[in-house]
Amino acid sequence: MAEHTEIGLVVIKRGAIKSYTSLERIKREIELLSVLKSEFYPQQYHFNIDIKTKEFEIVEDYIEGASLRESMKSFKTVEQIFTLLLSLIKGLSIIWELNIVHRDLKPENIIIRKNGTPCIIDLGIARFLDLEALTKTIAPIGPCTPIYAAPEQLINNKNVIDPRTDFFCLGIISMEMFLGVHPFDGTFLENHFSIVENILQANYLLETKHVNRDERMVELAAKTLQLQPFNRFRNYNQLQSFVLKHLNT
Repeated sequence: MAEHTEIGLVVIKRGAIKSYTSLERIKREIELLSVLKSEFYPQQYHFNIDIKTKEFEIVEDYIEGASLRESMKSFKTVEQIFTLLLSLIKGLSIIWELNIVHRDLKPENIIIRKNGTPCIIDLGIARFLDLEALTKTIAPIGPCTPIYAAPEQLINNKNVIDPRTDFFCLGIISMEMFLGVHPFDGTFLENHFSIVENILQANYLLETKHVNRDERMVELAAKTLQLQPFNRFRNYNQLQSFVLKHLNT
């Protein structure tokens, strides 16, 4: 973290460029953030590549707030969860309209600002559907955080990745806020499978010993946590309408 004389608090990120693919991912993220003028994303100010040292440097907004992981207990009721989900849909619709899929939505990549607005960070593995894919077809798993990934990411079925992939991740996050535990955690499902194995077998919790099921959350899970993308909400307008309907009733 540093303080800029004109901008104020900023974050300086430095790292190694390990390959052409990693460089291309960084460049795509930088170019996207440079055109996104939204409170839902950090503002980008500077990007530089040092060819000699093969390192990059990025300067962007310091987002004041706490990660969703740190503040998850603030979102317990269905109303609180759906209100946050509505804001996330609004923010993500900006990149979905650009044919971009985040692919790494998780509590650590959502910062809750002091005013309650979520800021979505880390677009480093975002999939730009209008550009050439950077993931090798023969790779056994696609870029992702496995325990917050959709099935198509886990088996690298990259040809079906679209915004519905992010819907799956939002479903996991929403259910985790509601239940207080990861919905695919085998410990609470009382099976011997890992979270990833349960994702691939569509085994997930709807209630725990301490949290009773809620039909609104049951329906949300049924339309976001489907193995096949075509069985999920078809587009973000449908997802948004579902959330609004249950917030207004």
